[in-house]
Formats: sequence, structure tokens, C-alpha cells
Amino acid sequence: MKQIPCFRFLSFYGGLVGSIIYYLGFGLILMLFRSTEEVMQWAIPKWGKFNLKSAGIDFEISGRENLEKRPAIFVINHQSMLDLFIMCYLRPPKTLGVAKKSLIYIPVIGLFMKAVGVVFLDRHDRMKALEGMRATKRLIDQGYSIVMAPEGTRTLTGELQPLKKGAFYLALQTGLPIIPITIVNAYQLFPRQSWIPKPGIVKVYIDPPIATKELTEATIPAMIERVHSVFLSHLVSPPLQ
Repeated sequence: MKQIPCFRFLSFYGGLVGSIIYYLGFGLILMLFRSTEEVMQWAIPKWGKFNLKSAGIDFEISGRENLEKRPAIFVINHQSMLDLFIMCYLRPPKTLGVAKKSLIYIPVIGLFMKAVGVVFLDRHDRMKALEGMRATKRLIDQGYSIVMAPEGTRTLTGELQPLKKGAFYLALQTGLPIIPITIVNAYQLFPRQSWIPKPGIVKVYIDPPIATKELTEATIPAMIERVHSVFLSHLVSPPLQ
């Protein structure tokens, strides 16, 4: 029995390294000959799908049609390392994420993310974080949708954390609708303190867009509470096994 976790560990991380080299490394080379968006549409969903399959993760997706209601600000709850693969697999065209600064230092992954235009936020430096949000707004001005995790970091307990204001101020500045995406059961399959994902089913709920045209600074707290309630409405069900 002790050999099984070891085998799964080597299988998952061996596949992860191989997929990084193939999809993201080769993608960097392809950018010399193809547009960045073409490369992203080829590399990112395939990379996400490969690693979810390698981890033994199956899906139940509700509301997938709402991914087409772009441009938008997609906000996700942050349960697990699996969230990255899930959002890569689901990625709609012309959509980029906002990521924590530390990811830029991961070999190949950081280089690929930087090359395609992902914005890196330094959460520990307020001025740099503000510059990152300005860079995110410039992407929106170019017609991109944005993916953000307003909890800021993965949950340690599986409980939904308070939502930070950045995505909501971005909606205030741009008028883009907010589309909540709730990921259920990813924490149970791959919690932050675990090294090996368990196979199982992840449910993904993609809710209809929430209009922000009438949003004001004074109503941001109410909007945060509304999105928080949307997340909770899907998370209250008993977790899948």
C-alpha cells in the first residue's frame, strides 16, 4: 500500500513537468510564428485538461454557456492547486488571469504567463499592487476578460474566506459584469497541505453575469456580499467523495 502514494506522486508530478515542457515550453516557441491568442487557445486548455486527467479528476459543469458572455470579470473561489488547471481547461477566448507575484519565478510557467500578458500582483506592496490593477484595467481596455480569485489565497480549512475588494473596484472602473465561478470539492481532493491529489469529481457552477453598470463605491460592500452569497449557495451542499 505504501507504494501506491509514491507511484501516484511520481506519476502526477512527472506528468506535470512533462506537460509544462510540452504545452508551455513549446507554446513559447510557437509565439515566434503564431499570434499569442492562437497559442493560448491551443496550449492553455490542453495543459489544464492533461493535468486534471493525470490527477484522476472528472467534471460536472453547470452554466458553461455563461463563459461566452464576455467581456467580463470572472471571479472564482480558491480551494486548491486544482483551481489553476480547472480555469485553464475552461478558459474562454481572449481571457487572462491575475496571479500572485511568486508564480513568475516558477521555471517555464512564469515565463509563459509573462509572455502571454498575465498580470502579477505583489500583495505585500500596496503601490505595486495598485500598479498591477492598473495593468489589469489596460488589458480590459484591449478587450480582454479577466479571471481573479478575490479570496487572495487558497483556503486552509475548506471554508470560504472573506473576499477582497480588488475585482469589485475593477468592475466599478470598467463597468464589466461579474461572473462568479464556484468550484466545489477541489479542497477535499487536493487540500493545501497535501502533496498528492485524490481522484474524484469536481463540480463547477458558472453563474449568470451580475451587472455592475450601477455600481458605486458605496455599494461595493453589498456587491461583495452578493458574490459571497453566490459562492456559499453552491458550497453548502455536502462535498462529493
